[in-house]
Amino acid sequence: MNNPVSTLPGHELYPLPEGCTGNRLWKMLHARTGARMTQYRDVFERRNLVRGVQFDRLRARARAHEIVTELHGSGRTIVLLGRAVQEAFHFALSETPQDVVWNEPARGLPPLLVHPQEAGGCTWRQIPHPSGRNLWYNEPKNVHVVELLMEELYNEYTGQRREG
Repeated sequence: MNNPVSTLPGHELYPLPEGCTGNRLWKMLHARTGARMTQYRDVFERRNLVRGVQFDRLRARARAHEIVTELHGSGRTIVLLGRAVQEAFHFALSETPQDVVWNEPARGLPPLLVHPQEAGGCTWRQIPHPSGRNLWYNEPKNVHVVELLMEELYNEYTGQRREG
């Protein structure tokens, strides 16, 4: 979404301070792979839709459309964190022209948790936002699902395979 603490480039989903969203993602990756913070930062390209303290839905939709256009046909895997981000990308990937109707519901990707979906020449994965406010992550089985996804994507990038 946005980083309310810093708008500096490179601070998107940064793994510090302790307890922030980037830190939670790194810990889930670390739990399965032992990856250091530097490896998390180096392996994953991390982006926010909006720079600044406040999340703006319309700016998020416009930025999502730019990213979809930029990555179209690249074969990349993109992980969408949380409903607000998912909604912006659903809209950007929908058949509705972006400059015509800004308030219609999205008709892009269906909200399937973790399951890979192909659209626009990319693979899309969706998880609930891993902030401390999201109670979904209070269930160990849910954390495990995201840990497995993080491990899969990390290994895909680094060419590593973990047995078991």
